[in-house]
Amino acid sequence: MKSPDNGYVGIGIYNVKRTANFGALIRTARVFGADFAFSVGNRNPQEQSSVGAELTLPLFHFPTMAQFIASIPVNARLVCVELTPAALAIKTYQHPPRAVYLLGPEDGTLPDAIMRAHDTVILPGAYPLNVAMAATVVLYDRVMKA
Repeated sequence: MKSPDNGYVGIGIYNVKRTANFGALIRTARVFGADFAFSVGNRNPQEQSSVGAELTLPLFHFPTMAQFIASIPVNARLVCVELTPAALAIKTYQHPPRAVYLLGPEDGTLPDAIMRAHDTVILPGAYPLNVAMAATVVLYDRVMKA
């Protein structure tokens, strides 16, 4: 998944509800060549996957959104992934070479202030995908457009 300018990608979930979804996200991140995965919030920060992918990929946990935002590399762009009317369609979105993707929780949304301050993309369809599946779509779209 590396871009010509030696870009990188990280992907994670805000306030994950189900540990299995975060485990699936870690597995997807490894398959698609992400450089790291993360969780934000204290709802369910357990970090494991059914195939031990968490042992081969750097994982980070940020207890608060403020700590997460402060930890994003200065040369990376935060890209929110959320089902919201103001979001950009992923079909036409140009992924930045250095991106950190943040997905909303299974049963809620990302904070409005975060989405207003950063790129926010929406996946096709009128209904939300499972959060781990949404991560797969985002990373697949990034690979296909590289």
